[in-house]
Amino acid sequence: MENQISEQYQITPKISCIVPVYNVEKYLRRCVDSILNQTFTDFELILVDDGSPDNSPAICYEYAVKDSRIKVIHKVNGGVSSARNVGLDVAKGEWICFVDSDDLIEADYMQKMYEAAINNNSDFIMCGIQQIAGYETLKNNYKKKIKKKYSL
Repeated sequence: MENQISEQYQITPKISCIVPVYNVEKYLRRCVDSILNQTFTDFELILVDDGSPDNSPAICYEYAVKDSRIKVIHKVNGGVSSARNVGLDVAKGEWICFVDSDDLIEADYMQKMYEAAINNNSDFIMCGIQQIAGYETLKNNYKKKIKKKYSL
């Protein structure tokens, strides 16, 4: 008989982070690394491969064997909403977090969101985004803002 833990006795994570994955091998490692490097560690990461024809499924498995918090699900391509719904079907967390696979999150993202939800007795939390076009673009835009602000 296999040594299995029944589902009712498994530890429930505070947050289930769902990431739909499709043709993002260029960005996926950066995304997953930003999630795994959270200061808040009580989460599960659900990577939903939406029938990606590139190397994304292999990258998902590469991470899953390294970290037990990661679940990988493969499905026939159905779009981002379909992938999120499949993630919701297997999510065990008290809270749900969605991150797009070409995005990255700050190291304290989950901590801040969780604390905001708990401290404000909220049912739903959302935040803004910051678009990053590339290091050179950011550096040049920053210089322009500094020049404008301080008349350099």
